[in-house]
Amino acid sequence: MSLDRETLPDRRTVGVALAALFLVVAVVAGGAGLYFAVGLGPDEAAVSAVESSEDVTVERLDGATVVRSGSVTAETTGLIYYPGGRVNHESYVPTAAETVAGRNVAVVIVDMPLNLAVLGSNRADGAREAFPAIESWAVGGHSLGGAMACRYAADNTDELNGLVLHASYCDRDVSESGLRVLSVLGTADGVLDTERERESRKNLPPDARVVELDGVNHAGFGAYGPQRGDRPVTTEPAAMRERVGNATGAWLAG
Repeated sequence: MSLDRETLPDRRTVGVALAALFLVVAVVAGGAGLYFAVGLGPDEAAVSAVESSEDVTVERLDGATVVRSGSVTAETTGLIYYPGGRVNHESYVPTAAETVAGRNVAVVIVDMPLNLAVLGSNRADGAREAFPAIESWAVGGHSLGGAMACRYAADNTDELNGLVLHASYCDRDVSESGLRVLSVLGTADGVLDTERERESRKNLPPDARVVELDGVNHAGFGAYGPQRGDRPVTTEPAAMRERVGNATGAWLAG
């Protein structure tokens, strides 16, 4: 069987079709990038309240926001914090303020590419370099950020003293790492895969501290508003952040 020219698409038709396909792909990719880049939060009023407080200092560096209660010295405990997926890193400034208040603790909240910690899992390196005076470092994060922090900790155990998981879990085995580990969970969390979190506890050291906070949901760990799939709670957002921050700060200072 032979095909004559009339049964085959001409080059111009093929070219137009390919150009249209490339345009669709570019639009979809651009839309997806914008979706993640815009991010959730922060609650500007909550951040402004922290900035106006005399108890803590908010310092903005290239690629990170630092929240501390005093001068950074060799005795200061540092926490490098990775934000949750699609959450603007400044959404965690209010929680960090509760963490450091009255304690010799500094929290370095890292800005992530497209607000996705999976695209910048090694950014803790730069955070540590920015504060060479600090001798004791922990790395942590919320949700996806916590999982990426765990991966970083698993690869850098000699450089760290602790790991903090907020509404998250480890998919890497750090059970014999020698790290101090804190896992803070909310009993009203509707986003975290609780079965997987329970199963993943075997990856943590035997002495890991697990704290479950009543009335705290997934979005309660930051100041970025409600999150789809989360459970509604009667607890005020500021009260949730206070509970998370106090649990974390007490553990870090201890």
